[in-house]
Amino acid sequence: MKKTFWSELVFWLHLPIILVWFGLFLVPKSIWPSRVVFHFWYITVIMLIQLFWGFVLMSYTKKIDFICPQTTLMQWLRGIPVKRKENYQHSFIAELFQKLRIPINYRGVNILLLITLGIVAVQYVWFR
Repeated sequence: MKKTFWSELVFWLHLPIILVWFGLFLVPKSIWPSRVVFHFWYITVIMLIQLFWGFVLMSYTKKIDFICPQTTLMQWLRGIPVKRKENYQHSFIAELFQKLRIPINYRGVNILLLITLGIVAVQYVWFR
């Protein structure tokens, strides 16, 4: 896997998205009263984009999956064709954690993201 300036740039452009995704759990409602509503729609829109991209790549994956278009671009810039599993079954979060020597895999990341969506949905229904 070749890493270029552009692939590294796209890799690190994931970070603000993920920091907002998880960081908003730490913002009290007293500081930002509409945080729950924003957080719900932020996560929902990102998950819908990933689901849409999963539909686009379904001819390669042979299943419906959440696939980040930004990760697809990053892997393509690294020289991994879109049709290869190493492209569409790759996770920024898993790669970042591996760089930090914290083991987590692609499937674990997907489960974590779905759990956060569930938590935010519960907050949206009960605490907005």
